[in-house]
Amino acid sequence: MNIAADARLLLRQSPDDYVAERTRLVKQARAEGQRDVANFYQSLKRPPLSAWAVLAAAGDADAVKDVMAATNELAKVQAGGSNAAALNTATKKRRTALEALVDRAVRALDEHNAGGEARRAEIRGMIDQLSRHSELAESWIEGTLRDLPDDALGFAAFADLEVPAATVSAAKVAQVAKPAKSSKQGRRVAAEPEPRPDDKASQRAALAAEKKQARQDVSAAAGEVATAERRVDAARKELRKAQTESQRADDELAAAQQHYDKATERLEALRNE
Repeated sequence: MNIAADARLLLRQSPDDYVAERTRLVKQARAEGQRDVANFYQSLKRPPLSAWAVLAAAGDADAVKDVMAATNELAKVQAGGSNAAALNTATKKRRTALEALVDRAVRALDEHNAGGEARRAEIRGMIDQLSRHSELAESWIEGTLRDLPDDALGFAAFADLEVPAATVSAAKVAQVAKPAKSSKQGRRVAAEPEPRPDDKASQRAALAAEKKQARQDVSAAAGEVATAERRVDAARKELRKAQTESQRADDELAAAQQHYDKATERLEALRNE
């Protein structure tokens, strides 16, 4: 019997049963003489709980594609200097797609009483980061992804944003003199006076000041985002260290399990002699 190499088989069990299920699949593949499949399963290190949830949620491939598409769309809107309405729409669309996948990941943990809600923020951070890397979509969906990208891409890295300045009404920017009108009595109604040069200059100065303030606001906000992202990056480095330790312990457990299995088999063989 041929055994298909399917990493998602490990994500359909409780996180606590991950190693046991992997050991079972490795043994089954070896018994069938499928060494490549056995090696494939053996190579799949047990992910930390939050990463397990993110991988489990990607069982809905469309949800992964939706959040990546929404992220790419938002990046294009930002880079294209679209108006505030378009930016707001793209931002809401991405947030909706992202939160839907986060909810799915949280539920995956809660189904196994693994404290999904307590890990929501960490899960959101992982999905947020992965959504910016479309090249990882396939391994994410397949369930073979184990490492987050090293970079800490954020919206500040997508584009040097400049919030569109508030639209000033045509009447305020330039009051065009209207042609004279005649009343029923034949009297001419005086045309609205054209703005004086000094009025135009003050309007231009006000508009320039408004644009400058908008740019300063964007710059300040970008600085806040960059600071937050540096903190997230530092936290993720600590997380990767913890993951390395977890994987090392996982390897030791797997080796111990193999030794135990061999010792048990030897003992059973001796008993039957």
